[in-house]
Amino acid sequence: MRKYLTPDQIRLREDLAGARDRIVVLLNLAVGDSLRMEQAQEFVEKARAWSGANAFRLLRYLASRPDALSAPTPDCPPCGVRLIALLIASGHGENVGLVPCSDCGRTNPLPTYAGPEGRLCYGCSSRRLAVPCARCGKLAKAVARRPDGRICQVCKDKEPGSRKECGSCRRMMIPTRHLPDGTYLCQTCAPKKLQTCCRCGRQRRANALTTDGPVCGTCYASPPRRCGICEQVTPIRVRAKGETPDICYRCYVPPEKLCTVCGRIRRGHHINHGNGPFHCDGCVPYEARKRQLHTCALCSQERKAGVFWPVGPVCPLCYRTALTQPERCTMCDQQRILVGRTLDGGRICKACSFPDERPDYCSSCQQPADLLPGRRCPRCTLLAKVTSLLSRDGTTLDASLRPLADVLSDAPNPYPVLAWLRRSPAARLLGQLVTAPDELDHAALDALPQGHATTYVRGLLTTARLLPPRDENLALLINWTARTLAKLPGHQAILIRPFAEWHIVRDARRRSARGRYTYIAHKGDCGNIRAAIDFLTWLDTQRHTLQGLTQEDLDIWAISRPTLRARSIPFIRWAGARRLTRANLTIEHPPSQLPGHFQLEEDHYEELRRCLSDPLLPSDVRIAAALIRLYALPLTRIVELTTDHLHHDADHAYLTIIRHPVVLPPKLARLIDDHLEDGSRHGNEATGTCCRAVPPGAPATLRDCPTNSSATACPPAQPGTRP
Repeated sequence: MRKYLTPDQIRLREDLAGARDRIVVLLNLAVGDSLRMEQAQEFVEKARAWSGANAFRLLRYLASRPDALSAPTPDCPPCGVRLIALLIASGHGENVGLVPCSDCGRTNPLPTYAGPEGRLCYGCSSRRLAVPCARCGKLAKAVARRPDGRICQVCKDKEPGSRKECGSCRRMMIPTRHLPDGTYLCQTCAPKKLQTCCRCGRQRRANALTTDGPVCGTCYASPPRRCGICEQVTPIRVRAKGETPDICYRCYVPPEKLCTVCGRIRRGHHINHGNGPFHCDGCVPYEARKRQLHTCALCSQERKAGVFWPVGPVCPLCYRTALTQPERCTMCDQQRILVGRTLDGGRICKACSFPDERPDYCSSCQQPADLLPGRRCPRCTLLAKVTSLLSRDGTTLDASLRPLADVLSDAPNPYPVLAWLRRSPAARLLGQLVTAPDELDHAALDALPQGHATTYVRGLLTTARLLPPRDENLALLINWTARTLAKLPGHQAILIRPFAEWHIVRDARRRSARGRYTYIAHKGDCGNIRAAIDFLTWLDTQRHTLQGLTQEDLDIWAISRPTLRARSIPFIRWAGARRLTRANLTIEHPPSQLPGHFQLEEDHYEELRRCLSDPLLPSDVRIAAALIRLYALPLTRIVELTTDHLHHDADHAYLTIIRHPVVLPPKLARLIDDHLEDGSRHGNEATGTCCRAVPPGAPATLRDCPTNSSATACPPAQPGTRP
């Protein structure tokens, strides 16, 4: 349908076209012939005065007086202030003067705010409109209204949900720039407006706009003026106000008044930007520290307030805890960040604290929540980020990676997982590996540099059952051996390879099958192989061979390498058993220190009697102490005992220790039975196993259970703790 204009609209368009032509003509007359018609139109458009009411305001101001640009008056419209700044920045400042702030006299930032005496900059306008904040009590410009009153910008930025994820640095910051794609940029990452300094010629942020052009912060200096006391032209400390003239730094003397804190007449100043009571110089720091302390509404401690919530001031520690550990709201029964409190003391969320305001709904699940960037709740944000991390195109998730996505997205608390996805190197490594899910196996992870990130990703994939479980300590030994043998010269690799693979690694496989191969054992086996390599290297430096080794040479080696003497014994014994060396070569062990502290027999019996009879001790402590005093069992074996090691017949109870059953005393057997019947906290009902651990110690090892031979080891920690 064709749209027809009314006569009034036609007349308005004609008036606007005429106003534009007159503005361009007046600009050429005021600035000079250096300003072309196209440039004048461009400057007026950038000053937002080419259309609408601003065009008529600017025309009236330029037509009112011939020196409207060279000597601007306080009634200059905001679009005129911006136009003058654009003309000066482009090099047309010969016949143009800046508009100063009527309060502070500065020209940067631009005085675009209206005041009673003229134009005001943002700082002076904020000071004139300052009111006491309802939360922090400071005089500041009110930017929002809450049920408890008007609040300042600082308190508004501390409210939950005000921080958003920066699209550049990925930190949760106060948004400064909103991009077209829906993301935000913080103040650090937001692009800065750069201008060419008229003095140094560098592209930098302008600290001031002078008649010569923009000046950077390095080149800028406060313009000197004549001091009203000493009549010297020098930088001014206090600007003229009323009948008081400009005062330079040398002539300025702080006033002496009655301090409202200590009651003495001393030098000082009025606090709160000159609007508060007078404090002397000695009381200002004390009062400043005292004003910063508040009673935290959550922990009731006298601390500095990190944020002001409806519940009251909250210290930084409680603020971080509340953000990372959301709880259930007593009114809406949702898992939220609780910022308020009901009359009966129940904690409530932001939506329930401000029922008059429209709640924030998640764009995915359509439920009210604490929204994150993208207007999604933490749970939907976590699901979207996990899908983006584990998918090739960012939207479609491979079916084989669905268990891993469930492990990450089903975390009880999504906030630590979101932080883990944003900052952890393990998350970045996981995103690189899932690009080829068919090639994801232990061999692919073994080919990567072995660090904390690789270990964490391997444990995460094993927990999600994408990788089969394996003995990681044995795998560390095998991989380290392969890397070490590849670096050896040929004559050493011929001897070290059979020793490492057929003696060290073979014995490690047997111990791993019995569940006895630990990380300490892996380090010891690596030390034995390293000592064997060092021994062969020493033989090469001495120009000896292993076949021609004598006892004297071996003694010299043992004396010169005391730290490797015990580590080299397995290799020398292995070489002697295979007749690679002369017979009867031995390394004497250093004499060990005999024990010097002995327990009295009466004390031993008294402690055993207390373990079997004292009901005040925990039952797991009594059982462990009794096993140590009766059978000298170390704790490493006690924590691995399960109910499979315990047997009964008609007369006695037996405990199998290293494949040898021993008879238990009746009191100890009854103590163990009572502990198991009472439902020990070491039971494994949650894992579905048939055995329970004999206390005290960790949960039952599944390797000793005959019906769970394929059980896996304990899963790693949840993402978001530490990679």
